[in-house]
Formats: sequence, structure tokens, C-alpha cells
Amino acid sequence: MASPRPVTAEADGDALVPNPRPPRSLAETAYDAIEQMIISRRLAPGAMVSEGELAEELALGRTPVREALARLKAIGFVEVHPRRGVLVTPVDIIKHLELLEVRRPLDETVARCVIARASETDVAALHACATGLIAAAGARDREAYFRLKRALHEALVGAAYNPTLTGTMAALHAQSRRFWYTYEPTASFLDCARIHLGIVAAIAARDPEAAVTGIGTLFDFLDQMTRKALDRRPLV
Repeated sequence: MASPRPVTAEADGDALVPNPRPPRSLAETAYDAIEQMIISRRLAPGAMVSEGELAEELALGRTPVREALARLKAIGFVEVHPRRGVLVTPVDIIKHLELLEVRRPLDETVARCVIARASETDVAALHACATGLIAAAGARDREAYFRLKRALHEALVGAAYNPTLTGTMAALHAQSRRFWYTYEPTASFLDCARIHLGIVAAIAARDPEAAVTGIGTLFDFLDQMTRKALDRRPLV
């Protein structure tokens, strides 16, 4: 996910408007579509599909689909088997525990960068995502909850204004989204959303210590949920 669009002043100097986002490539469009199909389990673990079938369904050529599948292979979503097709990999709980270990210090780095660099417009966007997440969690709206949690993660990484973090976190967040869509119980939504809101409040206050403490609370919570997933079936 690209960094947030920089803002530039209009001629009168009073209003700020975003620069237009560059158009997405066909490969990026294919990647987003196939990633969501896998995360939502429309393409379930163990499913075997072909480039041609995906290209036809997405109304895209084989080249962008092939490029998208190469990226999805790199993050462990698929295995490509010549002459057989593309296999959707299982969701691995142990690997997700490993991923949480990697993500925790990176999320702390993101928070520190956001505190140092985010504009007030960026902070307002973060607050809007976090309050929307609370509403979706309270309503137990699973689709809205995961959509808003993704928006919050992307807004946070974008507001760090660090392209290296952007690229690194995009892959890790995709893997996390897949795991949580499969295993996160609806009953946990509100607790998780409140922790996210607290982290955003600390960032808005430009308080790195409080933000890092909130991130520690979040990852302890996520670790506990992941370990509980060892004892239950996928939720979707």
C-alpha cells in the first residue's frame, strides 16, 4: 500500500487538497482481488485454480494474474504447480505466532514514525478509522470490522511516511488479515477495537511511551487469541 498522498496548497493558500493517486496497474488490481478471495475463503485452503480461470473471472489478461500470483506465492498464500495449477495454502497457526513476534517491534516503529511525522489530517483519518472500528465491533458486523481494521492499518503505515516500512508491513498485514478472518471470534471484536482506539489516542497525543504500551497490550491480546485458536476450528 502506497504512502498517503502528499498535500499541496491551492493557489489561494487557504485550502489543502490531496495530489491525485497514481492509477493502479492491472497486476495490482489482480493482486488485490485474488488476495481478498483467499482472505475471505472464497478460495478456501486446498483449492486448486488455474491462471486462466482467475483471468476469466477477473476479466483480466493472464500476465497481470501471473504477476499477482507471484506476489501471493512470496507471502505464502499460494503454491504454483506447473501443469497442475495454483494451490491455496492452509492457514498455519504456528507461523502466525512467529509473525506476531516479528510484527510487534515493527508496529512500535510505525507508531514512533507516525507520532514524529503525521499531519493533523493524518491523525484525523486514524481517529475516524478507529471510531468506525468501534462501531462495527459493537454491531458485530464482521465484514465492516475487517474492512475498517484494514483501513486503520493502512492509514497508520501510510502516516509513517517510510516506504521501506510500507512495503514490509503490507505483506505482514495481509498474512494477519487472512489469519484473523479465519479465526478471530466476534466476541473479541470490541475488546480489540478498544485497544486500537487507545493506541490511536496515544498517537494523537504525540505520546510514544503510551503508544508503545498500547501496542504491547494489543500484541499480548493477539498472542492469547492465536494460542486459543489451536483448540478450535476455523470460524468461517
